[in-house]
Amino acid sequence: MEAIGEIWDIYRTCWNETSSVQRAEKLQKILTDDFEYKDPNFEVKGYIQLSDYMKQFQEEFEGASFVTTDINIHHNRCLVNWNMINDNNEVLSNGTSFVLYENNKLKQITGFFKEN
Repeated sequence: MEAIGEIWDIYRTCWNETSSVQRAEKLQKILTDDFEYKDPNFEVKGYIQLSDYMKQFQEEFEGASFVTTDINIHHNRCLVNWNMINDNNEVLSNGTSFVLYENNKLKQITGFFKEN
């Protein structure tokens, strides 16, 4: 499997992958079987629930995507800073994700950002 930074990039791009099938296939390859995701608004388990949440995100924030601004990696953990941007590359929001990974797959992600 790719380095964790490359895996994070695959995960990040899944947030704006419109094909449910392709998104789910990508997520299944980079997430552990017991994957968990939490943010201030939602909590999901497994790649199917995460893919469904990503679809809801796309419907609510049409055209939005994420860019990584900084990533720190050590001891099977990552701290990732990111911006959510619109089609004009304007920053809509920013946040941080704490990531735990195992065997080069994402195991847990906890996202932190200001709620609207």
